[in-house]
Amino acid sequence: MLPPEQIYQGVNRMIMYDIFIPDTGADRRRKMIGDYEEIQTIKELLHGSPQGLSITDISKQLHLHRTTAAKYLDMLQMKGDVDLRIMGTSKVYHPSRRVPASVLRSFYDGPFILFTTRLTVKDFSSDLAAYGIEGDITGVELTDKELSPLYDEAMTELCKRAVLGSFAEIDITTPDKKDQKNLHIRIIPVVFDDGRAGCAFLIQDVTDLAQARKEVEICEKELKIVSEDLNEFVFSCTPEGILKRVNHPFCVRMDRKPEELLGFPYEPVISHEDLERLSKMKQEITPTNPSQTISFKAIQPDGMMAFEEWTYRGIFTQDGKLSGYLAVGHDISREKHLEEQLNTFHASFEALVKQRTKEMRQANQDLMKEIARRERIERELLIIEAAFNHASDSILLFERSGRLWRANETSCRLLGYSKDEIAAISVFDINQEITPEIWEEMWEQAEQEPGISRVTSTHVRRDGTIIPVEVSRTFFTAGPMTLFCSIAREIR
Repeated sequence: MLPPEQIYQGVNRMIMYDIFIPDTGADRRRKMIGDYEEIQTIKELLHGSPQGLSITDISKQLHLHRTTAAKYLDMLQMKGDVDLRIMGTSKVYHPSRRVPASVLRSFYDGPFILFTTRLTVKDFSSDLAAYGIEGDITGVELTDKELSPLYDEAMTELCKRAVLGSFAEIDITTPDKKDQKNLHIRIIPVVFDDGRAGCAFLIQDVTDLAQARKEVEICEKELKIVSEDLNEFVFSCTPEGILKRVNHPFCVRMDRKPEELLGFPYEPVISHEDLERLSKMKQEITPTNPSQTISFKAIQPDGMMAFEEWTYRGIFTQDGKLSGYLAVGHDISREKHLEEQLNTFHASFEALVKQRTKEMRQANQDLMKEIARRERIERELLIIEAAFNHASDSILLFERSGRLWRANETSCRLLGYSKDEIAAISVFDINQEITPEIWEEMWEQAEQEPGISRVTSTHVRRDGTIIPVEVSRTFFTAGPMTLFCSIAREIR
């Protein structure tokens, strides 16, 4: 036979849930609607009184029977919507955000541990062996050695707060060095079926995510180191132009510190026409055509005008959506000024030649023709020389022996040599993949099957740095001389 206390509690619960009231179907529906409205009213009343209300306060303010109010509060407590504090002889209820423990097991498919108010294990999932916890841990305290693989000194305080209704989360690393795991543990308030409070560990294995983040950090550090060593201006931005990363040369160009640039939109100070050209160029960047180059005159922070050339590369997600741009630019003012001077010199020279030719035309027609012919040849040579040296790609010409016959200025900049230094190197110094045997085979094959080949290879800079390049190779004969031509472009 049950003790009197249990009989009383059972009868009281039956009264609270109207088990003795024989309702018809229509009466039951009306009563359910009324219960729902009254429960919602109680929740709204408690939310308006965060300090809490007793059963008596709620029954008086809502004109409910005290037993009915207690029944509703009991239901809300089991749902995790309200918490209970015992103050003297009164029960004070206040709003809460607790997850029912029974619901947690039904809807959370990851590993978890449920703790009572005293921080002892009440329930747990069966998949904790992967984290160093084996066997039955029911009744084990949080600080016991059985839970040491998941314990951190900060957890005790976080769990106490969770029992009182506060959410928390913590990242830990398991102590097993052979199979070390990174775990993200959410500590949430729960309520058990008997209305008692507790907390739960929701365990998420983020080892792969932590490793990926570590690799990303390493890549970002390496990228920062490389970009800081460049002379070019480098920045990355969102599709809207918000700066995310800048290198030192770009900060110097802008006369700003990195923290004054990052997070702010950037737009070069250029003419309206050039802005339209830049906007149109960005629109032409697609996953199949990710890189575009543009040059324009820009006003510097000191008010001076400079010629700049920028290459914008689109950064796309796996589904082809544009996530930002990586822009690399450099000042080409010197090249532009030299080009203008060259054009001026050409114009002056042509005027001088025409004037002298006109004066001498009557005296010596043959001499005028010779001068005109030499003028044309010289102009062509100058143009060819300028085109050769100012080509955007590295151009190297080698003799059959492998000795460098000639190199343009771009190749000197790319490989880090001066004009005098680069004249002393050979093809084997620049491309370590080519041996004398391979070199000889390339010449023999070119004699049998002449043509242009395009390959991806590497070049060695003067400081030993190996850079990936896209190379166009061909052999050609000019008079008695046959040369190997290598046109290379650095792969960024």
